[in-house]
Amino acid sequence: MPSPDPKQVTLEWYRNNIQFTRELGLLALKTLITLNSGAFVVLLTFIGNSAAKTAFFVPLTALQISMYCFLGGITASFGVIAFAYINSIRMNPYDFEQGVRDGIAIPIYILGATLSLGLFVFGVFSIISNVALT
Repeated sequence: MPSPDPKQVTLEWYRNNIQFTRELGLLALKTLITLNSGAFVVLLTFIGNSAAKTAFFVPLTALQISMYCFLGGITASFGVIAFAYINSIRMNPYDFEQGVRDGIAIPIYILGATLSLGLFVFGVFSIISNVALT
């Protein structure tokens, strides 16, 4: 049985790593969209039920700040997805000058995802720090 070509093994390993990284990144972005969207829906439900007698009071400014944070997180996640999509369309294996290089694109992806997560955490803490008993 002939031994496998080392170049072919390396290429296959590289392809698998790229696919795994892509799927993991997409899962992270979907999770961020779900977190921010779910938090936004929870706040809308809380506002809708606040007319009823509740044991908690949250100032309107805290609700507004949190909703803006969650919308910003959703926008940042979709922005990263749109940037990745446009970049993948522009990439050409025969012309490396098209598309955004990995050294620039990957930090943009990480920055957008970190911004989305940061906005979610800030929005949650904005609500938690302003909850008061009535």
